Amino acid sequence: MSDTTATSVLNGQAQAPPPAVNPPPELEATLSRLSAYRNVRGVMILSRATHVGETGGVVQSTGPVFEGEGGRKYARVVEGLVASVGSAVAEVDEGDELKFMRIRTKRHELIITPDERYLLVVLQDPGQ
Repeated sequence: MSDTTATSVLNGQAQAPPPAVNPPPELEATLSRLSAYRNVRGVMILSRATHVGETGGVVQSTGPVFEGEGGRKYARVVEGLVASVGSAVAEVDEGDELKFMRIRTKRHELIITPDERYLLVVLQDPGQ
């Protein structure tokens, strides 16, 4: 998946308010499209309107890696990472802001695209 694909999701279809019961069809289509990449293990959209707590702030997710407690754990960690890195970016250059993060480990790669209202998180296997 390219950087622009992840960024365009938040700039396009994922801008709708958090779904109450049924998510908008555009959101479902976007999540399905991102999840279809063979190296993608999961896609998650977090709401920034509520602080990540017991519910994890998860608006929608796909993939077993983001199910249940695992998804809530990723949500808490991603929220903390975005807050820390965003603060560091603002400290270095007062007018600047975090727009995209890519974190690669031995096993996985996290692609995080923050927006005013949402965080898009994609977990993929980088070697495939």
